Amino acid sequence: KKSMKSPLAAPLCALLLLAGCSGEPQSEAKTTPTKTVTDEKKLPETGAGAPIELAAIGKGELLALNGELGCSFTVKGQDAPALDAKADVGADALTEGAVKIGDRVQRVAGSGGFGALEKGMELSGPGLKLAIERTSETSKKTGNEQTAYPAKLVASRTYGGEQSFDGEWACGA
Repeated sequence: KKSMKSPLAAPLCALLLLAGCSGEPQSEAKTTPTKTVTDEKKLPETGAGAPIELAAIGKGELLALNGELGCSFTVKGQDAPALDAKADVGADALTEGAVKIGDRVQRVAGSGGFGALEKGMELSGPGLKLAIERTSETSKKTGNEQTAYPAKLVASRTYGGEQSFDGEWACGA
């Protein structure tokens, strides 16, 4: 009878040892670091402590925006706007915009027509709020039928982090 128990017990015992050694503990060890790396990659998008960097929107990066008239915010020292927004003239119109944060262009929107947009307004997008405020009522005319004002843009993330940028708010055709 001992000879019958031995052949069955050995493979069964070996199978249990293999399942115990090669299965769950290794997969848990592999999953945990992967989650940590993934979470770290998402931090700049959600804003958990990452600085907000506005960058000039390149010619091929501008999103299609609806609206009769527009405004744009150019950060002091940059050669192109980091925020473009358009709206119709009506007071109840929706304002559509595009902003470049880091290397990503994303949509933002606000309520109010061109009159509100021109004075400076709040726009928001996924996890982001932008507040544009003219810092002076002294304007200058640019060569392309626009009026430009010194302005400040405050960008804040839903999950913390706020940054202020000085620049120019140009509005018109």
